[in-house]
Amino acid sequence: MAMRKLRVEELKPGMVFDKAVYIDMNNMLVAPMVPVKEEDITRLKKWGIEAVPVIRTFNHVYRDTYKLVEDIFDKVRNGVGYERAKIMDAIDDLIVEVSKDTNNALNEVTVEHEGKYLYTLSVSVAVLSIVTGLTMGYGNNKLVPLVTGALLHDIGMVRVPNYITEKEGSLTPDEYNRIKTHPIYGYRIVTRELGLDNEVATVVLQHHESFDGTGYPRRLKGKDISEYARIVSICDVYFAMTKKRSYREELLLYSAMKNILGGSSRKFDPEIVKVFLNNMAIYPVGSMVQLNNGIIAKVVSANSEIPLRPKVAVIIDEFGDKVDMEKIIDLQESNNLYIVRPLSKSHMKTILNE
Repeated sequence: MAMRKLRVEELKPGMVFDKAVYIDMNNMLVAPMVPVKEEDITRLKKWGIEAVPVIRTFNHVYRDTYKLVEDIFDKVRNGVGYERAKIMDAIDDLIVEVSKDTNNALNEVTVEHEGKYLYTLSVSVAVLSIVTGLTMGYGNNKLVPLVTGALLHDIGMVRVPNYITEKEGSLTPDEYNRIKTHPIYGYRIVTRELGLDNEVATVVLQHHESFDGTGYPRRLKGKDISEYARIVSICDVYFAMTKKRSYREELLLYSAMKNILGGSSRKFDPEIVKVFLNNMAIYPVGSMVQLNNGIIAKVVSANSEIPLRPKVAVIIDEFGDKVDMEKIIDLQESNNLYIVRPLSKSHMKTILNE
């Protein structure tokens, strides 16, 4: 990845980099995978530092893709077309970057990002779809339509009134019926306005179909649903469950994974659920957990062979002290340690006094 300068005003609290960010040759601002804090940014401004050298991380790739989605949605909403080549170039870049380090990409999906939920959802579902497709042995010829459909799966929402899509609280039956039209609108947008292939548009049309035939808009069942759409359906529901909305709290990653497993053979394709589980495990990458000796840690690598024993990065040690230097524990090799419970984001904020 290329080295570049990141302006201090571009830094946001919560940003995570897969490489250390240095103020100069000898002084480190933040360690790898440690979120940037408000006080870090304040300190840089106080010292008169205008930019810091960083390597382009997956956080940058994620944000670039977010900006692309925002641009596409805005232009379609305003009746302006979008250059097909620009979309496909971004898809190629996203596939390449996720393929380099899927654990890092999965971690980025768990980070809280500023901006509209709809755009964050689009990017995160695309990332999860890439990881799933790679595990299913997809080559580029399959990954490209899958990921394009994933990134644009909710494009039809631009045709649903804002008062419904941005409503705080539960939807009325009429409003929910209006929401259910977005796959059809999306199909038309993808084919007629964006000029993309039908297999991409089919993902957009079918991503709310259920394996048992209870979905919408056409109540398709089983293998009558595009395999790409069956992948996107799982990724879409999983990500949505892990994010707080005005009408409900977010679920623990652990709980979201259990819900996906509970929907296997009914709502979701059970074979694809198995693949998704192998990637995410019971404790998905990004989960916060407590070990039996009191250590608080973050899952950094899932273990498909032994799902209950992933690799974790220590956040707070057994003495209750925050850990500044990265310390990784492989629970498969540490037989005396094990996870006793997952921890919620609100619990972690209390522990870290944030």
